[in-house]
Amino acid sequence: MWTWINEQIVDPLIQLLGGSLVFILTNFTAILGFVLALLIIRRVFEEKRNPSNFFAWFFIVIFMPIIGVPLYFMFGGRKSRKLVKNKLEVTHRALDIVQQRSGINRAIQRTHSQGNHFELLPNGEAAFQRMCHEIETAEHTIHIATYILGNDITGQAIVDRLTERAQAGIQVRLLLDSLGSWNCTRAARYKIRQAGGKVAMFMPVLPIQTQTSSNLRNHRKIAIFDNYRAITGGQNLDTRFMGAHANSERFIDFSVVTQGPAVATFTHTFIADWAFSNKESPARYQALLQYVPEEAGNSTTEIITSGPDAPNDPLWEQIVRIIQEFKQHLTIITPYFIPDEVIFRSLIVKAHTGRHIRLILPLKSNQGLTDIARYHYLRQLDKAGVDIQFYTPRMMHGKLILADGKIAMTGSANMDMRSLFVNFEIGQLHYTVRDITLLTQWAETLMQDCISYREAIRRRDLMPNRMIEDLVHLIAPML
Repeated sequence: MWTWINEQIVDPLIQLLGGSLVFILTNFTAILGFVLALLIIRRVFEEKRNPSNFFAWFFIVIFMPIIGVPLYFMFGGRKSRKLVKNKLEVTHRALDIVQQRSGINRAIQRTHSQGNHFELLPNGEAAFQRMCHEIETAEHTIHIATYILGNDITGQAIVDRLTERAQAGIQVRLLLDSLGSWNCTRAARYKIRQAGGKVAMFMPVLPIQTQTSSNLRNHRKIAIFDNYRAITGGQNLDTRFMGAHANSERFIDFSVVTQGPAVATFTHTFIADWAFSNKESPARYQALLQYVPEEAGNSTTEIITSGPDAPNDPLWEQIVRIIQEFKQHLTIITPYFIPDEVIFRSLIVKAHTGRHIRLILPLKSNQGLTDIARYHYLRQLDKAGVDIQFYTPRMMHGKLILADGKIAMTGSANMDMRSLFVNFEIGQLHYTVRDITLLTQWAETLMQDCISYREAIRRRDLMPNRMIEDLVHLIAPML
């Protein structure tokens, strides 16, 4: 009888359970990926992303969960709740200290000031020379935040000077993004710290070290000297961007020197980022946060900070406002062009009304996928009447918007969804005629080496395969 029970009941039951167990184990990765994908899709809904960004992540997470889920955890975060909470607490505490003296509303992400001095550093050689001069002549304080610190002759030259100044008793604080500077910081950090300076890393690369996302990077470039002069723009501390001698392969770019009351906002931004990275209280820097530099000129400027900790997207909002309100002429210069739907459609509508819009891009950038992705937008903008120009000699990394000769925007942000909605960025609006004229002249020098979009598309070697373009367009919002 026991033999019959084993053969008819126990053995089939074991086989059934064993088969189910084997099925579960062999498909565990797929099942786990699907469950995580559903959780991620729920989170994406809650983040209220724009439709193109949502469908890009939806596509890769649902149909390729083994690839999509890890990618999302590393690069998908936009408005991280924990980051928002922690970073806002630091930023608000810093602005509360500022408010005690100035009465600034801490909810405002934009600050407008008069009485500033403006200078344009038109290339990498001028930027490097000025950076070195400011480091060498600073009397008490050097604050530098950069995305990339190069492990090359330019980066080493900057580190050597910072080390010397720290040894001389100058307060040196260097804030580096962990991803942008991941392969070249250990020796530099040790050298500066041994000399008495301080170095901090913004947001670890591996998300397992925090409850945030590797996607949230500090892309700001700010160098402040004696809390009175600042160099800002898009140039990193790297030979590709700046150096002592001319280099035919160096990126075309510029920086801006600001001196006067506006520098206080750069200091507020730097201290908030520094305190967050070091897990410090901004109260330690009360004197710095409350200091307002004296007037140094007649330039009027406005500083805009933007990032995942901002309640809205102030840089994006300002760009949309400029596009929708300009009357005659608009020039946009950017190394990468993957706009969101609002900016894209606003450009088309304005072009249809007969306004002159010029878009200047590098013929070939250092990011191949973004070059492919941009043609979906460029094709429609060309049909709408936008004047698209490609800078041909080398990589063009400048970021500049000019509208009607009345307003200009500079800063660290590219015209893509990563800069506008993910990265920590900083922008600067210029309202003074002289300043805008100098920036306009810089833009006109690019035109001497540009070819039109119509001329470029006649060269088959420059145009991507249409099928590849369509595939890249699906993931364009994540680039």
